[in-house]
Formats: sequence, structure tokens, C-alpha cells
Amino acid sequence: MSLRYGLQSPRDLLEKLEADAAALEIEITSHGLFNFVVAAYHLCDWIKKDPAVPQSAKQAITSVRADKNIAVCRDLTNATKHFSLNIGYKKQVANDATSSMGFGVGRYGKGGFGVGEERIEVELMDGSTIGALDLKNNVVAIWTTFFKTHGI
Repeated sequence: MSLRYGLQSPRDLLEKLEADAAALEIEITSHGLFNFVVAAYHLCDWIKKDPAVPQSAKQAITSVRADKNIAVCRDLTNATKHFSLNIGYKKQVANDATSSMGFGVGRYGKGGFGVGEERIEVELMDGSTIGALDLKNNVVAIWTTFFKTHGI
């Protein structure tokens, strides 16, 4: 029995991630970023659990999980799914995430007329920030390279 309704392999989930990334390129939204970070982070689990994935890829997933961008996806996924992160979580990378909207906030020509595009910024524990588009670009590059390197 499977509850994956059409998503059967890590490659399928990568394709979903790429579709989520394309949607964010059109317009940044909270809903779109949630879909993206959940798929991006849970690819780690799919790689580990799929018996068809080469053992070398399963072993290399530890380094992917350690990447700061994937860790941001983990923190955003868990905080959003569970309403908050556990206090004192030792691996926490993301400190805060903010969303703003309004005229002149997002990219020019994106978002509804007179409303504009949502801007989402994540503040990291080290005080630096990363925007949704930069996170998206970094994460897609990580997973594209990983799949190519391991022949998945």
C-alpha cells in the first residue's frame, strides 16, 4: 500500500521541487515558499528510504543535511508544520522569518496590481539574512548537483 499518490521516487519529488521553484520565480508567496521548503527538506528522507537509490547517495545525504540552505528549509518546514521550533534546538540555523507586502516591496511587475509581491526574508542565527529567491536558487543548485553526481 502506498499513500504517495503519484509521487513515487526521489526523482518525482525533485520534479515537484522544480515546479515549486518555477512558481516562486513567477511570484513569491508564503504558500509557494512553504511548498518549496517542505519538498526541499524531505528529499533527504526520500533519498534515505528509497531502496532504488545507490548506497553512495544515501551516505552522502548527511553532507546535504549539513548545508546551511537545506538547514534553513528544515527549520522553516518544522516551524511552520508544528507552529514553532522546539526551544533550545541545537541545530537551529534560522532565527526569524518575516513577510511583507505592499507597493514597491517585491520585484517590479510581480504580484497583483496595486498590491505587489510578497517579500520573505529569513534571519539566520549568525545575524545574516537570506531572501526567498536566493534560498530557492541555492537549494535547486544543491539538489540538481546531488542528483547528477549520484546518477539518480
